[in-house]
Amino acid sequence: MKRDRLENYQWKKFFELWGLFPIVIVAMLFNEVLEYFMNLSGAPWICFFIASFALLMLGAAMIGFAKLPAYRGGRFFTFGIKSVPEQLAGHYKWGWRLFLFGVILSLCLLLSK
Repeated sequence: MKRDRLENYQWKKFFELWGLFPIVIVAMLFNEVLEYFMNLSGAPWICFFIASFALLMLGAAMIGFAKLPAYRGGRFFTFGIKSVPEQLAGHYKWGWRLFLFGVILSLCLLLSK
């Protein structure tokens, strides 16, 4: 209980010192990224498309590689990290990270002209 009060006090102290400064900085960065992707066209758009496609495929391949022992065992509809062997858990995690980054990059490309 005392620890919760202390953590709340630390956040309160942070906001007293910094105020809205971090929120303003994040909003400005978000605006710049949004403007960049909205004006993206031509060769840079193609490069981002290839990068996002490569991330999606590499992530899917890593997930498939990690799940291969489960597929060989006849377990096709298993979800989560518990369904992969412990030594392949890192491949599974990184596969999902790459795949999700590729999805985010693909969604950003939808903003372009």
